Amino acid sequence: MEGKGLEVIDLGTDVTADKFVASVKEHDAGIVACSALLTTTMTEMKNVVDKIKEAGLRDKVTIMVGGAPVTDNYCKSIGADIYSPDAASAAERALAACV
Repeated sequence: MEGKGLEVIDLGTDVTADKFVASVKEHDAGIVACSALLTTTMTEMKNVVDKIKEAGLRDKVTIMVGGAPVTDNYCKSIGADIYSPDAASAAERALAACV
């Protein structure tokens, strides 16, 4: 995403939904991107979407999800906006969401 000219705030791994919300507020983020490598971590993506809604930020942020076990159907089922199967297409879709 940085290669496409987007500013990235990397929160690292094993990030709580509350930390995503705090970061959206702190940085006035337009996009939240979550990746899961294991099916057991996918549930936290739904928590991120729910916490962003609870914080009243859902209309201000685009939520992207991806990673090996994630599908477009899962993206839709949790209320995220964009699914991407890999990093290259995620960067393209993030850039398109910003314009």
